[in-house]
Amino acid sequence: MKIGILGSGPVGLTLTEGLIRAGHEVILGTRNPAKESLQQWIKKKGGPGVTAAPFRDAAAQGELLVICTSWAGTQKAIESAGLWNFKNKVVVDVTNPLDGKGPDQQGRLTFSIGHTNSAGEQLQAWLPPDAHVVKALSCIGHESMFRSQQEAEKETPTMFICGNKRAAKMAVTTLLNEMGWKDIVDMGTIEMSRNIEPLSILWYAYGFRTGTWSHAFKLVK
Repeated sequence: MKIGILGSGPVGLTLTEGLIRAGHEVILGTRNPAKESLQQWIKKKGGPGVTAAPFRDAAAQGELLVICTSWAGTQKAIESAGLWNFKNKVVVDVTNPLDGKGPDQQGRLTFSIGHTNSAGEQLQAWLPPDAHVVKALSCIGHESMFRSQQEAEKETPTMFICGNKRAAKMAVTTLLNEMGWKDIVDMGTIEMSRNIEPLSILWYAYGFRTGTWSHAFKLVK
């Protein structure tokens, strides 16, 4: 599949590398595709399966789109990508609405929106009605978004997702399976982003306090 990723930070680069290994082609959407450090990264880790392009090209060419920009730049990235390029596409939302102020003394991050709204809902509102947003991968650090075969066999953490269209969630579930996630729990409509996104605060606080970053959540059934 040809996947368009909007965002070339650590999350975008991690997803690009992993999706190429999973056999997909990636168009990495960024504000500055010619940036030397990005081109060097592509030569070293991306190879022929990835190209850097402006947001608009990545959104136009991607059959499935992934948004992993910083929250402050997400709306501008979507506008730069062209709203029409999201029509009838599955859009994986990896964002968390962080206020950018960093952790407090207890390692707690703070959201700029929440309780009555969420990044997932805001994204769905910004995009055309026939763009199908699925919240996923927001409750874990980018280093652990892909799980090796050995990890997948040894432990089965849970990935929580939500979205309004069942077919879109099934497509994202298939993608997550390819990334090594075996336990994917559908929490319902996109409004459940309000409850999934705060898990990232808990995840980060534990890492901050222990100095370890390989943990994940598990739903015991």
